[in-house]
Amino acid sequence: MKIKIAGAAVLVACLAGCQNAGYIVDTYNKVGKRVVPTPGGNFWVFDRSDQGKMLTSPSPGTISGPAVFSRMTLGLVKLDPVVQAHQAVAQMWFKQTGRVCEIKTSSEIWRPEYEHTYVCR
Repeated sequence: MKIKIAGAAVLVACLAGCQNAGYIVDTYNKVGKRVVPTPGGNFWVFDRSDQGKMLTSPSPGTISGPAVFSRMTLGLVKLDPVVQAHQAVAQMWFKQTGRVCEIKTSSEIWRPEYEHTYVCR
């Protein structure tokens, strides 16, 4: 019985992961990848400004860990350090594109990728 429950849990996790992958492809496949350099390495940004959302992801070889981004926010914001790092990347992208925007939500949708919803002035 325990094996069936464990098997069901793995199946549910796999299906959830597949749904997230499908969502990422459906939502971001038509926008180009942009590179945002950070002190800890390059990040990729996929911006859907038409929908007010973006996906941030460390590029291959970039480690998305708390220590990498300790210099990016100067300790001013107390959040999960990985979420905080992804939000800092999003803000860097807004600055690069000359926009003033506020991040409304940030969610990990596929490790280590985060999706942010935002509103710009």
